[in-house]
Amino acid sequence: MEESSKSKAVEVEQEASEAKAPHEAMFLVLAYLPVYEVVVMSQVCTSLRDAVNNDILPWLNVFVQRPLSWRLNDDILIKITSKANGSLKTLALINCMHVTDEGLQRVVQQNPLINKVRSVALLLYLNEIMRLLLRVYQLGHC
Repeated sequence: MEESSKSKAVEVEQEASEAKAPHEAMFLVLAYLPVYEVVVMSQVCTSLRDAVNNDILPWLNVFVQRPLSWRLNDDILIKITSKANGSLKTLALINCMHVTDEGLQRVVQQNPLINKVRSVALLLYLNEIMRLLLRVYQLGHC
């Protein structure tokens, strides 16, 4: 009798944990969200947190915009893009005033598969953007 009550308790626990887990489609959506929303999603539940921390899919195409753009600097950018394990494909930085040309160069060098770099900021000069694009071209990704 005691054995059956234990098995029922285990079944109830499993059902409860399954009911709390997000739908699998949520994990696919992460890849299409801007970085700020990916970080916010990681705080919803442990399943999403683990997906954000352990899966490279949300980090293959990085789009940084407000409100994160005002806080982003080279160190944070390197930390974020390193989550792609060198497989970053797209980097878009919108008004990221604290990201330097050197920071962008490091990201491009650490991610040989990158084929799109978009930076919209008042402080980036055209020749620096051209130098970045030349580096992407030299890596053979254009």
